[in-house]
Amino acid sequence: MMRIFRAFVWMRLRVLVNSLEQTGARDTLERFNVATEKLGSIIALVLLIPSTLGLFVLGMSAGFFLAQGHAFVTLTIVRYFLIAVTVVALVGPIMLPLRDSGSVVRYLLLPIPRLQLYLAQMAGALADPWILLVVPLAVLGIPIGLAIGLDFVAAALAFAAAVAFLIFAAGLTSLVTSVIHLLLRDRRRGDIVMFVLVFTIPAMALLPQMLVRESRGPGGRQLTRAERRALPPSAVAQGTLRLAPYLPSEMYRRTAAGAVSAPAGALVPLAELGAIALFVQAAGFAAYRRVLDMPVSLSVRRAGSFGGLWNRVVPGLSPGASAVAFTQLRLALRTPRGRATMATPLLMPLLLGVVASRRGGMAIPGVSGDHGLPLAAAGVFASILALLPLAMNQFAIDRAGFTRHMLSPISVGEILAGKAAGNAMIAAMPATLCVILTAIVFGIEHPLLWLSLLLAFAATYAVLSPVAAALSALLPKAVDLNSIGSNAHPGAGVLGMLSFALSAAPSILLTLVTINWLRRPELVPVVLLVWLAIAIGVGYLLFIPVRRLVASRCETLAQYY
Repeated sequence: MMRIFRAFVWMRLRVLVNSLEQTGARDTLERFNVATEKLGSIIALVLLIPSTLGLFVLGMSAGFFLAQGHAFVTLTIVRYFLIAVTVVALVGPIMLPLRDSGSVVRYLLLPIPRLQLYLAQMAGALADPWILLVVPLAVLGIPIGLAIGLDFVAAALAFAAAVAFLIFAAGLTSLVTSVIHLLLRDRRRGDIVMFVLVFTIPAMALLPQMLVRESRGPGGRQLTRAERRALPPSAVAQGTLRLAPYLPSEMYRRTAAGAVSAPAGALVPLAELGAIALFVQAAGFAAYRRVLDMPVSLSVRRAGSFGGLWNRVVPGLSPGASAVAFTQLRLALRTPRGRATMATPLLMPLLLGVVASRRGGMAIPGVSGDHGLPLAAAGVFASILALLPLAMNQFAIDRAGFTRHMLSPISVGEILAGKAAGNAMIAAMPATLCVILTAIVFGIEHPLLWLSLLLAFAATYAVLSPVAAALSALLPKAVDLNSIGSNAHPGAGVLGMLSFALSAAPSILLTLVTINWLRRPELVPVVLLVWLAIAIGVGYLLFIPVRRLVASRCETLAQYY
């Protein structure tokens, strides 16, 4: 078993080293791009050292005070930390790129038993930061603190409970990873699953708001703290409290707390935690075996009712640029990651609406009475923000399609114009829907300000588009759009967020200055229309050096397939 484990470690090390070695197919910028992507996880682990030391000290303090009978606060912190680890272990494999998605079946060619293959995968799950941080806190810190407090029996029980929780968390990550693999093996089923997850995961943000008590009473009067405490818990909070004792984190807390006063009684939650850990590991192994046995199914798509749409020409673009624009739009409509880009902005007004209803509403400074305007504005800018993972990697996501673009009789300028138009359509569809739906629900009291939202959207995108094309050429990254965690290069993502903030800042500042300083809300569309003309000119000038940059990087970008 150890020889196989060492072989897997050596294989991963060689893959990392080979990706950093100089080859004739990579220039200096490309080697730097790969190095930053590969070394990012290593740098993150190095940055975890202060957190590891802090959690180790917290664990020892909790264990020592627990042995003395005074560890309520520290043990409560440990409880919530383990709850967070459980949630991230469940959601992490869904949001992040899947582990070994393409080569897991190839391991069957090796003379390795399937159980050992599963244990190797689970060992990889132990390297996830959220699971790795459990070791200094619960596996080492609390048992050592109990031992310092001279309660060795409690230390042994706490250590056993921590190991059981660690096995549970690693098994949960492996189980979710295998289940996602199984769901994505069939293309159509994977599209449906990812589309459902797009709505489910953001909706989880509503849970804390549902658990928080209403802060206002009849007539909109603000409740005092004593009145809020006297309110009965909501139905969701009551259900959560009933399920809380069955959480693995709560079982660990009961074991560690009861091991000091009643070691025999602490064996019950320890046995429950061990049984759950073994059950999750058994389910994870069964799902992993199914992944190895189940073939990949890629359903053939049939031409739909929109088949004639893709042959049209976008006004103002050449036929070649129009073809690139519609290809970009179809890529977003046909992949889970693209659908997530277009669907998540629609949830922003809903989430903010729930928060606003519980906090007395939202308002834009200087604008009163129009409750739907700030929600529509949030949806518009969220549409551009959701586009960043695709826009900041717009060439590499084409994979072999970019090579076909180079072989087609279209120029680099047409490719850039088509990509810009396609990304604009991807972001404009949810932005328009956010404005329309919010206007239907809340009504329109300031029509000119609602019109200004579309002008601000266009101006922001006009400045951001050439920056996105440049970052996509400089920092490409091969991704699988069948996973909603397929984000752009970390460097491109960070610079893209900064570019989005700088691009949106003029529209926001001009709007606030016109409303609050000039006291002329009716002039906001005029001011933003002037800024839109300037932004289009700035974007046109920026595209001139970007065309040269993309032309010089064509051979490198063609490797991402």
